[in-house]
Amino acid sequence: MSADKEKVAEGSAQPTVKKVRRGVSNQTKAVSQLRFHEKDASTQYGLFVGHLDSVSVDWSVNAEGKQFTGEKVPRVTLHFASNHPSASEQRHVYYTLNCVESNVNTIPEGSEEWKVNNIFNWMKHILDVYYLKGREMTEDEELALALPFADYDDEGNYVVVETADVIAGYAYIFNNFAAMMNGQFNLKDGETPKPCYKTADGKFIPAWLKLLRHKKVKSEWKNVAQNGELGFDSFIGNGIVELIRKDMPPAVLRVDFAKESITPKETKKAPSIGAAGSGMAAMGGVMAGGAPMGMGAPVNGAFAEAADDMPF
Repeated sequence: MSADKEKVAEGSAQPTVKKVRRGVSNQTKAVSQLRFHEKDASTQYGLFVGHLDSVSVDWSVNAEGKQFTGEKVPRVTLHFASNHPSASEQRHVYYTLNCVESNVNTIPEGSEEWKVNNIFNWMKHILDVYYLKGREMTEDEELALALPFADYDDEGNYVVVETADVIAGYAYIFNNFAAMMNGQFNLKDGETPKPCYKTADGKFIPAWLKLLRHKKVKSEWKNVAQNGELGFDSFIGNGIVELIRKDMPPAVLRVDFAKESITPKETKKAPSIGAAGSGMAAMGGVMAGGAPMGMGAPVNGAFAEAADDMPF
């Protein structure tokens, strides 16, 4: 009888759950992430050296006064970082692709069609650099990145689409874009995802990054990112990312110092080019400060360090 009682006691025993208590641990982040500074740039080209660190789809509820007020909406977060070997020394910059409301202005030929086109342009540029690498997109890939709703008819007239369908449509292309970048698109059972922004052995691929503080518009300097911090221009132009080729200068990316600046400039108080209301908000950057860049000098230490670990 006593043996039976012991068995019952054994079977009813619950595993001990370790309760996580508040305190200092290896996961504690004592300082905020460092941001890129103009002193980190190549003094010869005005470009920055880094890598694409992650591509993710995040969701949040939009605040009052923004697009999709009160709705839970998706966004693509592109996280770039410098190539410093120590995580505590790495610089970080983010760019997000956000949903765009459907209305008479955002359909083809509308006054704000550019908001939607900018999302497609950003996706295609990143895919060209890391995923496609010179090849054409397949029909499956094109379908996966096409909005599944139609908010205009054959005559180009606006057709009302439910907000939920618009959000679901952007979630569809955002998730497929992230899947392509993270090696999960059409992945066969049993295969391991391999992000296209990493080498076969899992290392990040070094790249030139075109970060700006200001852009000259109608003879006046305007902020590119929030508060004049270093960030990516919403408009791709000649590109914002280019893979580094060992012992070779950038082939495509250029900074036009007559119209673009990585150093602080006097600006009039006005909304940022890539800020709220543009449909695509630029995040990250750095606090203003630092001496103007000296042109023609050798490239800086960050570039020199990166050159030793090229996968090409």
